[in-house]
Amino acid sequence: MKWSEIVFVITSLVLVLIGALGVFQIHTKPIMPIQPFEVALGMPWRLLVALYVFFVVNGFCVIASLGEIFGVSKLEPIIKDLLLMAIITILVGLTTIGLEIEQTQRAVYALIGHVNPHSVMFWMIMFYVLELIFLVVEAWLYLYDDLIEQRKSDNVVKRLIAIILTIPKIENSKEFAKAIGFIAVVTSIIAISNLGALFSVNYLPFWHGPFLPIYFVLSAMISGTALAIIGVVVTDYARGNKRYEAVQTLRIVLGASLSIALLFTAWNYIIKAYPTSTLLSREATEVFVFGSYAFNFWFFEVTIGLIIPITLLAVPRFGRDIRCVFVASILTVVGVFFSRFDLITGGQLLKTISGLRVPAFEVHPFEIMATIGFLSLAVFLYYICYKLLPMEVEVSREESS
Repeated sequence: MKWSEIVFVITSLVLVLIGALGVFQIHTKPIMPIQPFEVALGMPWRLLVALYVFFVVNGFCVIASLGEIFGVSKLEPIIKDLLLMAIITILVGLTTIGLEIEQTQRAVYALIGHVNPHSVMFWMIMFYVLELIFLVVEAWLYLYDDLIEQRKSDNVVKRLIAIILTIPKIENSKEFAKAIGFIAVVTSIIAISNLGALFSVNYLPFWHGPFLPIYFVLSAMISGTALAIIGVVVTDYARGNKRYEAVQTLRIVLGASLSIALLFTAWNYIIKAYPTSTLLSREATEVFVFGSYAFNFWFFEVTIGLIIPITLLAVPRFGRDIRCVFVASILTVVGVFFSRFDLITGGQLLKTISGLRVPAFEVHPFEIMATIGFLSLAVFLYYICYKLLPMEVEVSREESS
């Protein structure tokens, strides 16, 4: 293992431990005062809920299906990466929301019969769990032939993993993977749009409406594509590879999605703020356009997250340069993160409790610690899985020579 990898592993584990301390303090007697999240005045959904949305609203599965199922050949070299990213983000996202609720032990109730089929949240949980199961099976089938090759590896751990995962004998595994992949992508779209519906059916004016589920699918394509570009570029840099055509294809998908999102955002605010719209609808948009969230909205969401990335991706001189595409993707992810945070917390500001308005939201240090920990955990899991799974098949020296 290189020194750079050792430093990365140690740093990641330290950050994960910091996050674990933050989660522990949230649910126990803290070392500094903090209101229990579920009884905080008017703001039950906080930073960790926004982080959950950031993790699970990602279009990795949809993008992977373009190469695996719909025959976009330029995306085939990164299908493994996309499937791995999809599994990790959903797994960490579900862990985030499971540890966010005040009574964490109740998170399993939805899976053991204490269910409410009339609840949108129940179906959100079910569809994401199903998607995770389908993705794991799809990835296993897709990697099966490469796992057979990995059984020849000099690395004992990798060889053992390959032997265990190839105990069932399967022929034409790629065809089975395509079939499961189709089910997974349909489930993914339903899960993402259902999460949007969870907000849409709420009475709060900034959330309420029929188009938020569609916007969630669009934003999933944006965040998934941007994160995929970051992951592929960083991985290629570390391993000395270059998947230029795949990144360029993702660049087109990202640029088109961002352009549609910019148009969608503009009309969303225009319609909600139009003089003939309801008073609460106009007040809800004023929070973002002129109020306490104006800087987040105009600087991070619009400028950093939409306008600058669209410009970098659209101008041929910049778009053909992997470094510029990488920068555009990072800016996009920053904008997406703030849009998730603003949507969750800013959308609750007009909530009234006994005639009182919700006070301005302040992020607690424990939430920041937990967020850093969960983000680090996702990156660390991706690194570990990439090292142990046949993302790039390595055979024994005798075979390779």
